[in-house]
Amino acid sequence: MATLAAGAVPVGGCIGGGSEVVTSVQRNISVSPGRGWVEEIPDTSGGAVQYKARADRPFDVYLFTSESEFLQYDAYVDGDDPERTPSGHGKISARAEPVTDTTYEAATPNGGGRASIDASGPYYFVLDHSDYRNGAEPSDNPTALSVFLDLTVTERSFL
Repeated sequence: MATLAAGAVPVGGCIGGGSEVVTSVQRNISVSPGRGWVEEIPDTSGGAVQYKARADRPFDVYLFTSESEFLQYDAYVDGDDPERTPSGHGKISARAEPVTDTTYEAATPNGGGRASIDASGPYYFVLDHSDYRNGAEPSDNPTALSVFLDLTVTERSFL
């Protein structure tokens, strides 16, 4: 099974525009070869996500907006052959691109700006270090991938 996040901080604070932070992660994360690191995010009622993730090798980021989509991913990284391999949220999921000779970055649009989720949750945010969907698979001599993740998920508050 994909690794569920430990140490992520659900936060009850507010930020500008009446949005409440429901999940905040700012740390280095180790992702084993052939696996994914997963942060389960509660329903945000029309909220938004913003993230930047950096590593020294290619990787993929997926935001699955339903448990059934996530379970297809989870089955794949567990070695099964799922009937589908969903790509996650079209505006939020991304493949890390080189930004320097030694750094790859994936981010929400506009360099890590806020992107609306536009679906009911729960959601599953995944840092992927496998060959899921012919992604950025580990090398022939795979080692854990160290990714610095800055992730904020907000819930829209109507105050």
